[in-house]
Amino acid sequence: MRRLALVADTHTYQAGLPRLLAFFQSRGLTDLACLGDCPPEPFRPWLDSPRHRLYWVYDFYGPELPEATASGMGLKIPGNVFIAHTRALVWTHFKDEIHAYLDGPASGRAPLMLCHGHTHVPSLTHYKPPVYRLLYINDALHPREFRPRQACIGLEADTCYLLVPGAFTLEEGRYPAFSFAVLDLAARRVAMVSLTGLEGLEELELFGK
Repeated sequence: MRRLALVADTHTYQAGLPRLLAFFQSRGLTDLACLGDCPPEPFRPWLDSPRHRLYWVYDFYGPELPEATASGMGLKIPGNVFIAHTRALVWTHFKDEIHAYLDGPASGRAPLMLCHGHTHVPSLTHYKPPVYRLLYINDALHPREFRPRQACIGLEADTCYLLVPGAFTLEEGRYPAFSFAVLDLAARRVAMVSLTGLEGLEELELFGK
């Protein structure tokens, strides 16, 4: 696996998801992780291609997707990537693996990526106990003040990161907030993308030309 797309918290919104999945496919992405609070129906077409893999996590209330490549409340994905819907579930399922990584000697290991949804706020945090260092965030005090933003951030070896792609949703009563992330595992970098509309999605460059 070279690259992994991350989507979370679509909730009842479905209209823009075929467009997002088409964008991923046009960029040669074959691996997609849904980090909870996503209805299965819009994502099932992703599995129509035998080349595609779909990693599906859910919380105590579901929804589940048994036909996904892998499905559960916490999943380990090749490339040192651990996913769950909430940070608490990441720690519940992978506490021993996380401590083993943090206590291990620096040797050029691939970064440890702890990815979750739920907060709706796109962010990337460097974690070295007991310190959290925020590297990226796209938040707004009032939802109507949410602004589009894009960044490509390099990832260091022997380092633990907390990654939240944000929500890709437009539910009733919410302001537009279409966020997602793409992990480039081979190049050790992540693209963080937040849009307030899907115009121009097809021309978007994830990692620059």
